[in-house]
Amino acid sequence: MAKKISVSNLNATTLEILNVIRQNASAEYQSLVPEVTVEKDIPKVGEVLLGYPALANQFLSALINRIAAVRVKSATFNNAYAGLKKGYLEFGETVEEVFVNICKAREFSVEKAADRELRRSMPDVRAAFHTMNYRAQYPVTIQDEDLRMAFLSAEGIQDMIAKIVDSLYTANEYDEYLLFKYLIIKAVSHGKMYPVSIGDGTMAQAAIKFRGTSNALTFMSTKYNISGVHTNSKKENQNIFMDSYYNAQYDVEVLASAFNMDKADFMGKLHLIDDFTTFDNERFSVIRAGSDQIEEVTDEELALMANVKAVLVDDEWFQFYDNQLKFTETYVASGEYWNYFLNVWKTVSSSPFSNAIAFVTENAATTLPNTITAEITSKSTGEEGTTLTVEIQEDDPALVGTVGEFVQTQAATTAGIAIHKYGAIIFPAGQTSVTLQLNVDGTTYTAAEATTTSAAVGDTITFNKQ
Repeated sequence: MAKKISVSNLNATTLEILNVIRQNASAEYQSLVPEVTVEKDIPKVGEVLLGYPALANQFLSALINRIAAVRVKSATFNNAYAGLKKGYLEFGETVEEVFVNICKAREFSVEKAADRELRRSMPDVRAAFHTMNYRAQYPVTIQDEDLRMAFLSAEGIQDMIAKIVDSLYTANEYDEYLLFKYLIIKAVSHGKMYPVSIGDGTMAQAAIKFRGTSNALTFMSTKYNISGVHTNSKKENQNIFMDSYYNAQYDVEVLASAFNMDKADFMGKLHLIDDFTTFDNERFSVIRAGSDQIEEVTDEELALMANVKAVLVDDEWFQFYDNQLKFTETYVASGEYWNYFLNVWKTVSSSPFSNAIAFVTENAATTLPNTITAEITSKSTGEEGTTLTVEIQEDDPALVGTVGEFVQTQAATTAGIAIHKYGAIIFPAGQTSVTLQLNVDGTTYTAAEATTTSAAVGDTITFNKQ
């Protein structure tokens, strides 16, 4: 089970830091490094350490690993979106999210009771797997001269710790903020959030949509999550991300009223974001060059975000975990410096079963396209028939998602052709052709041409909106 690390404050004095390190050091260190009782004796410790590289190594190792690592871990959970992280995974690298959809009712019938008594009624269980998908390393170098400077004043030790740690955890916090922003931009621009128009964006129109939509989420619905499961979001579980400039135009109490929350509750659930139309791609350029952990946020995606003013998500929408937070060190004798590394591994994902809404202005394109393209991605042929796998293509950014379910039509049933809702088409021996249909948010799309068993991998199918 994931857990959160408690926040720790580094409030020890320089004297206490030096003496605690001495108490836990080797016998050689204790015999050569004096105990410090007054501040004027601090330089004496520095003189000894600078004259004995082995002791200096012990000192810095203890200083960083015993103190700085505490601050790094603590700071990791002090970011602006701390409450939305799910914690620290001590074991494993995959989180299985299981959702059990509500049971469907049927009529009570005495006549059918005998047939039903021992018949199995399988629950509608959905699962999503969130796997560790982000690994980064933050390096910093400390030279002998930095150690010498640390003993010039009583605050020298704290100053050096701050210099080392701040350069690491500030970078980690900023990148973590960007990863939250990355999830939002990618989800909105690829139709993973339900778009709600707020007209021209003025509060007169927006307030009605904010209040109405927030109220609607408290009721069971399949409308506001990409998996189409029955779920709801209580007021206390709703989180609002709002453009900082858009938020600045309105009084907090007015916004709180628009979301039907009191001011105190609203402030706890309001998360400002600098804007939705920019992204610091440069921060992840090195990672992208060496791996596929994170994609570039494109200009097309950011252009779509220009009409987004706010995002409303359930607490569980963000599936964000820390898998590892490790601080390591290496002493380079030839150069007389220490290299320190903060290794950060994370699971950065979102839940397909949680409600997520994007509030957009009237200029946003929120209608389904006239055509949808699907591609045949696999084919297998045997004596008993042919199986095709068809996947809907979503290459172009759009506010409205086009992933739907394939329909088992009456014509296919009559011909004995099985059509799985996720795109598996099974032709029995003797059947060679079927006209496919898609259901996208209640809208029917029909294939322009029949799909046959002679189709090859890579062929595309065009669906037209009816």
